[in-house]
Amino acid sequence: MKNISVRVIIGIIFSAIGLASLFITKQTLMAAIWLSFGNGLILSDLRLTGVDEKGNVFVKPIPKARMITALLLIVFAVALLLFQIFLDFQQPSLQE
Repeated sequence: MKNISVRVIIGIIFSAIGLASLFITKQTLMAAIWLSFGNGLILSDLRLTGVDEKGNVFVKPIPKARMITALLLIVFAVALLLFQIFLDFQQPSLQE
């Protein structure tokens, strides 16, 4: 449990919200935003442990490819959020 930080817990919560919104509301764009941001947070900070040749447990460093993927997922979530805002402003208002 030591390798789970606050960012990983928040990422799990965001991913669960995204999955629930996909199943309940069937809004794929909002689900993709939640899931992308949540998975990006999980990938960016999840620390895995390993055992060296002497039997000592150590924390493995986060690979560069995983950090790049996490950053791209978070940027993708922001881009999808901006696209959602754009689509919301394109719809006609109900007060006319």
